[in-house]
Amino acid sequence: MLVVLAMVMLMAACAFAQEAVPPIPGLSQWEAHMKDNARAVRAQPERVVGQEVNEGYIWYYDGIFVFHQTAQYTGDKKWLEVAAKCRRFYRDSYVIQTRKYGVDGWRNFTRGLYYDWTVLHDEVSKNTAIEMARKSRFSQIVHAEHVRQWDTNVDLSREVAYSINAWHVARDLGAPEFAGRDPYLDTAFSHLDIWKAYLSAYPNAAYPGEQTAQYQPFMFALTSEALIRVYERSDTSEDDRAKILAKIYDVAKLTYEKLYSQKNHGFTSNTGHPNVYWGGIDLLVVPLYGWLWHVTGERYFLDAGDKVWKNWIDYGWRDPEGWGGKQFSQNYHWSFDYVRWRKMAPEPNVKALERKAAESKRGGT
Repeated sequence: MLVVLAMVMLMAACAFAQEAVPPIPGLSQWEAHMKDNARAVRAQPERVVGQEVNEGYIWYYDGIFVFHQTAQYTGDKKWLEVAAKCRRFYRDSYVIQTRKYGVDGWRNFTRGLYYDWTVLHDEVSKNTAIEMARKSRFSQIVHAEHVRQWDTNVDLSREVAYSINAWHVARDLGAPEFAGRDPYLDTAFSHLDIWKAYLSAYPNAAYPGEQTAQYQPFMFALTSEALIRVYERSDTSEDDRAKILAKIYDVAKLTYEKLYSQKNHGFTSNTGHPNVYWGGIDLLVVPLYGWLWHVTGERYFLDAGDKVWKNWIDYGWRDPEGWGGKQFSQNYHWSFDYVRWRKMAPEPNVKALERKAAESKRGGT
């Protein structure tokens, strides 16, 4: 029965793919907010003072990457000057001078450095990204002998996600020790399985991790982003692609259905504080719904994504003066990808969806 239902869903998805893609609600406002960031840019320091690293500025959440994307999206190279300001602070002052490449796991940003190399042919950024993949505190190379130790520790999901990004950036930059399959893929899969079990029973479930915050939708989004970028690679196996789709699919539905509030215009900040909402950073979460619509063609994900997106447009940017650079970069970190996936007709991964249906019938994931 489940397989038949899956085929019906696939037929509906493929039929929908032939229809005109509806416009993205509030796209012009998103573009206007993207360009309205002079205050955050001015506030960004260009070097680390002592050992103090303030995460309230635009460098955090990979400001280099954010402003490379802005330059690419707008066709205006002036935004590369902002990327350069972030580069001087993050790469030169923090990563190289202060940390000697051994960055803390939650500050491990290499995609902007990859853009520095591919767009600007910056050798220092290329070498820095490779050294970070080798030496960051949660590097798969550093932990090669005991890489499985994080599999059940969901409190380290962000560190694992950023290390996955770093592994694949280093691979694309030609570092030979990153040529094989990233062992942290299985760690991320384990985290998704743990979250699925927890959310399936929520709110009548004990969280298997740190109790102050517990499950946080934006942390799930960071894991999803890392895995989606792996999914989009041409060298990723069909087995890993199918797992990525199936596992993100399940947790995304549970997160939206149990933790999103239309009344409060956002996702719950975390299940430790279920009545606190962080709609102001929901563009850090919404791209995964755009991707799921793209790879499944299911109207559910289109509607969910657009609802979250439009609520951010209407309510999330109400008080830009109360925002810092961190919040700006959180929201524009990968919302460019939401726009990209949303503008395209969906291209359902039929094989992966059929496999998901078959595994669901057997009681697996």
